[in-house]
Amino acid sequence: MKCLLIINTSCGNIQRVLENSNFHKEIRANFDEVSEFRITEEDKDSFDLCDKCKGYDALVICGGDGTFNSALNATKSMDIDLIYVPCGTLNDAAHTMKSIAKESSVNLRDRRLRHIDLGEINGLLFSYVAACGSFTSIGYHVKSKTKKLFKRFIYYVHAFKEYKVHNIKSKIIIDNEIIEGDYTLIMAVKSKFVFGLPFNKLYKHDSGSGHLLLIKAPTGIFKYIKMFFLFFRAFFIGFKKEINTKNILFKEFTSASIELDSPQNFCIDGERFLIGGNNEIRFHKKIVKIFVP
Repeated sequence: MKCLLIINTSCGNIQRVLENSNFHKEIRANFDEVSEFRITEEDKDSFDLCDKCKGYDALVICGGDGTFNSALNATKSMDIDLIYVPCGTLNDAAHTMKSIAKESSVNLRDRRLRHIDLGEINGLLFSYVAACGSFTSIGYHVKSKTKKLFKRFIYYVHAFKEYKVHNIKSKIIIDNEIIEGDYTLIMAVKSKFVFGLPFNKLYKHDSGSGHLLLIKAPTGIFKYIKMFFLFFRAFFIGFKKEINTKNILFKEFTSASIELDSPQNFCIDGERFLIGGNNEIRFHKKIVKIFVP
């Protein structure tokens, strides 16, 4: 079997792979031929992962949530084994997958195959989140060098910098219900973790559905205080059941359409995409097989 090994050297915890000789021995012990490529954040636009994967039986991807997302979209129409070795700073997608599989060593013989659901927004697959609004820019604004130096602490620093109320005017159609309003956060999530916080107690990896979180944009002179309590309710207390209040909606769904009044920067698995107009979001049941080391 031929294996393509991709290592994103810009990730915050990539040393766990670069300095692990046992990892490289295991890769070569499990495959007849291994081709290794090391990339950086700057290489993302020029490195054609889809083209590189042609002719290989397996892809071992070492990186963060964004690197994993690139691999999912590059291989979505290929018959190839995908092995994800998380080396990012927060690794929300990986933490969620570890919650459904026993942790093991880097020994690939111990890997466990999981068929997992994925989300899709306008044809782009995502493993755990597609969101716009407050705090979502943290996922793509933090520089790689900074993440390597300060690890997850740097995200908390940026959270203070990104403490802003957004007014995202949108119309959402979900389960034949029309919801309209101004929101400071719109999030489609297929994960237990977001921002490193295990807030989604309703997560199921193979339900064929995800959850929509809407947080209304607070107004008035105390809007920043109101915003604190809304986000504390959502991400620190979390959700054990669906809710629909004046300011927060958390609802399970399979497909929805979102019409945005103006283009917004979306964080999709830690990468930035400018999205506007009418958008379709859906979830696919067990659409991909993942080997979880």
